[in-house]
Amino acid sequence: MAFSKVIGLGWDVGGWMGNNHGVAMCQWDRRTNEISWSGKAAEISIPDRGLLTLDHLISEVDPSFRLEAVDSDTLVIIGIDAPLGYPAAFNRLINGERPEMKKPEKEIFNPLAYRFTDQEIYRVFGKKPLSASYDRIGNNATAAMIHTKRWEEEAGFKTLPLKEASDTDHRLIIEVYPALVKEKRFEEAHTYLTRFLPEDTSPGTDAYDASLCALFAVAFGSNGKVLPKIKHPPKEKNALIKEEGWIYYFDQSST
Repeated sequence: MAFSKVIGLGWDVGGWMGNNHGVAMCQWDRRTNEISWSGKAAEISIPDRGLLTLDHLISEVDPSFRLEAVDSDTLVIIGIDAPLGYPAAFNRLINGERPEMKKPEKEIFNPLAYRFTDQEIYRVFGKKPLSASYDRIGNNATAAMIHTKRWEEEAGFKTLPLKEASDTDHRLIIEVYPALVKEKRFEEAHTYLTRFLPEDTSPGTDAYDASLCALFAVAFGSNGKVLPKIKHPPKEKNALIKEEGWIYYFDQSST
C-alpha cells in the first residue's frame, strides 16, 4: 500500500532517570514530496512512578496532535535510538544454556556483547555501537523495550523486524542510529541531511538527535522518494535478526 503521508516520530532514548529523552516529529507528504516539522523538538523525562504514553511523548512536541485522529492512509513510524534487542548468544547464556564461545579476534565480534546488526554497522561504517549487554546503554535499552512493548499492546504498533508486518500495517517501530550520519558525536549531521532538519535545534542536543531519528523514520516510509533509501536486513539472517533486532540505516549506495 502506498501511503499518502508518513509521520516520523523520533525518540532519542535516555536512561530511566534524568531529562535526557529527546523527542521530535515530522511529516512527509507524497503529493508535495516535502518534509514539514510538527511543533518543536523537546527534551523530557520519564514521569515519576510511571511510563511515557504515546500521547505524553507527542504532546511534549505538539499538544494539538492526536494520534487517534490519524487515518489508515497515513503511515506512522517511531524511530528509536536505543537497542531493541539483545545478542542471541547472551540470551542463551542468561537462560541457562552454554552458547558456543571462544575469545574473539576483536571485541566487536564477541557474540555475547554484540548483535549481528552491530557487527554489520562496524563492517559498513567502521563504528562500534555500544553493547546493550556490556555497556551502560543497557539502561536505555530496557527503557526503550518496556515502552515499545507497551505501545504494541495499547496502540497497535509493530516493532520491525522482531514482528511481522504487512503492507497495510500503518503503525511501525524501528531502531535507528543517528551517530551514523555524523562525523563526531556533537557535530552536525552530514550536509545531505541538514537541509531537512528544523532550524531551532542545535547539534549535540538530545532534541537534535531525536530529529534525526524522525528523519530515519520518514526515510523508511518514503522509500527513497525524498531521503536516501533505508537498508533492510538480509533475508538469510532472518531467524537471528528476528530475535536480536536490526539497526535501519541509510543505504550507502543512495547517499
